[in-house]
Amino acid sequence: MTPVELPLDRRSVLVRGLAVIFVAALLFGAMAVSVRLAAREMASSQVAFVRFAGSLLVLLALGRGRGLRPRPGNAQQVLLRALLGVVSILFYYRGIQNAGAGFATLLQCTYPVFTALFATTLMGEKFDARLAAALGLNLTGVFIVLGPSADVSPARLMGGLSALGAAAFSGGAVATARQLRASESAYLITTYFMAVGTLFTAPSLLIGLPALSNGMLIALTSVVLTSVAGQFLLHQGLGFAPATQGSLAAATSVVTAAALEALLLGDRPSPHTLVGACLMIGAVALAISRS
Repeated sequence: MTPVELPLDRRSVLVRGLAVIFVAALLFGAMAVSVRLAAREMASSQVAFVRFAGSLLVLLALGRGRGLRPRPGNAQQVLLRALLGVVSILFYYRGIQNAGAGFATLLQCTYPVFTALFATTLMGEKFDARLAAALGLNLTGVFIVLGPSADVSPARLMGGLSALGAAAFSGGAVATARQLRASESAYLITTYFMAVGTLFTAPSLLIGLPALSNGMLIALTSVVLTSVAGQFLLHQGLGFAPATQGSLAAATSVVTAAALEALLLGDRPSPHTLVGACLMIGAVALAISRS
């Protein structure tokens, strides 16, 4: 697979990339709820291993192992993107296990702030007043969710802090992936991410696996399928959209996560969560309108 060449119309390029990333966000929201279901009976680190190993097998089967040699000089950056993503996933899954899919996803979705920091300082992406306002809306949503009147329990707070840690690493991962997409395929970047993740999470199996119920198998299968499809589409979309705007689009996964959690688990989002989600959606619209 070869990197995507961009068309001449800049705005059509952006719309095309963001449309792909919005689909990825829907899948990531579904993945978050599947992780919560699986983590009821399995350690979050083991759920992460299943996600990475299963996704790796799917990618190798589809691509038959071809197109996996990075271009000269890119190997270290490919591995860096993978390592940043792996650490982010481990923090994120722990956050889901402790705080719920909707709440953890909302806080993890502050990563556009960190993406903007990396992209504008290290990659030369444009930073203007409208983008600053979009990032401000994103952060305001978080402050509303975690405000003094939000009634967050200690366990939920710890899960939220894990999700915020995931956000910091996600920001670096997305910025690095965007830079790589100038010369590498989405397939290569995604496959290396899953391979490194498999290696780093494999030791979690040493603590022993729980008995696999039918419900857990369904949840784990959903984790793998939504993860591999969402991750590939995110990397594909980053070949067309700037890192900061792409991350803002991907952050809308919180809406899917909260909706599915309410529908399947009866865990309805609080008014604070709903207001925060609306502000984040507004941040995406503002970021897109600047192009």
